[in-house]
Amino acid sequence: MTKIFHKPMTNTQNDTSILTSRKIALKILLCVLKEGQSLSSLIQLTENIEARDAAFARMLSFGVLRFYQQLQALLKPFIKKPLKSKDLDIQLIMLMAIYQIMYTRVPDFAVVDSAVKQVRKSRKKWAAKMVNGVLRNYLRHIDGKDPDDVIKEIALKEIEGEEAVFSHPQWIINKLKKDWPESWREILTANNKQAPMTLRINLQHIRADEYITELEKNAEVSGDKITGLPSVLILQQARDVKQLPGFSKGWFSVQDAGAQLAALILQPVEGDHILDACAAPGGKTAHMFELQKGIQITALDISASRLQRVDENCQRLGFSPSLIVADARAVDEWWSGELFDKILLDVPCSATGVIRRHPDIKSLRREEDIDALVELQREILVKNWALLKPGGTLLYATCSLFKAENEQQIMWFLQQVDDAALVDLPEIVTELGSQSKVSCGVQLFPVDGRSDGFYYALLKKEHL
Repeated sequence: MTKIFHKPMTNTQNDTSILTSRKIALKILLCVLKEGQSLSSLIQLTENIEARDAAFARMLSFGVLRFYQQLQALLKPFIKKPLKSKDLDIQLIMLMAIYQIMYTRVPDFAVVDSAVKQVRKSRKKWAAKMVNGVLRNYLRHIDGKDPDDVIKEIALKEIEGEEAVFSHPQWIINKLKKDWPESWREILTANNKQAPMTLRINLQHIRADEYITELEKNAEVSGDKITGLPSVLILQQARDVKQLPGFSKGWFSVQDAGAQLAALILQPVEGDHILDACAAPGGKTAHMFELQKGIQITALDISASRLQRVDENCQRLGFSPSLIVADARAVDEWWSGELFDKILLDVPCSATGVIRRHPDIKSLRREEDIDALVELQREILVKNWALLKPGGTLLYATCSLFKAENEQQIMWFLQQVDDAALVDLPEIVTELGSQSKVSCGVQLFPVDGRSDGFYYALLKKEHL
């Protein structure tokens, strides 16, 4: 891992600016860790401050959540008496500071000064002296040491040593060890890296090569293509979508390369009536329309607000799916009785394959959630299988890395029904990214930077 010590900031910010950024970051972290809110739903808190301050707040909140378990282990030896749960804000101020010391170019003295000032401006002025002392002791301890050695040193002293090294909850580490004994270290390391910004080029409007020219000309950024995936463009540097050419015209959408495989696997053809049973936020729905305009899509989601995002995304691109707010399991409440040619089941899952984009998953997800998710997935799969025409295909998809949600789920389903058969996936699916051989379907790992972690299995309904 890469850390940079004692290098000056490229752009200096005044005290007010820095404290505003830190205040917003702290609020985001408290909402995630204390109230269980998702990080993606909280980014809007950065929209009403200066762009540079907003970027700094996002960097802090994402960074602390990405390395939360590790930062806790680094902080623990320097606190004489554990803080009470009501003082989580004080702990987070110190974790934000340690994150900056370990992973950013902010000078150490500025980090400590900002942390102390933030405490003094809070209702807990009593903690300022403690925060100052803890951080200065921490700096004295690590002075001149390699960052990796600091982490290993702390890990050796901690019962949760692996949590400190890999910055994941132990239960996730254990599950990945069991499922992927040859790849778990690579997966954990990849999860702690920042994911690239990947675009899905709308080929109805523009080709990837043409769009690269537009990017270089108008946004001073370029992108890399992936052979065999003409709609994928991985930007060399992230940008606000509104700063990129053609966003309002529907030239592109933001979507991971692995997620773009779903529509390519289903291969919509003119006249298809397709069910997207867990559609939000709508990227896969829109991609199917981009591949074939002459189709009908019923986009279903249990959340009205999330389904609104599907509508907004499709409207920007000029598509109009039929939208239904409903539970995918309660088919009697929403199904018209017409069988579907194809069904996409991008089922609710642990989302352990997209941790690099959503580091809050490591703090929000619990081990006991997995069994409940497996049961939910099974019910959705069984209920929706009945809605598929004989000869039709159903794509089961997750962004999980756990076998219980993926290949074991499909193996279970094949034992339950007599009219389902596995279908070979397109060659490009098996070529994208690093993956491991599985008994059925394809498992993608997020280890080469091009794709998040996804699982896909394609099933055909046989005529009996």
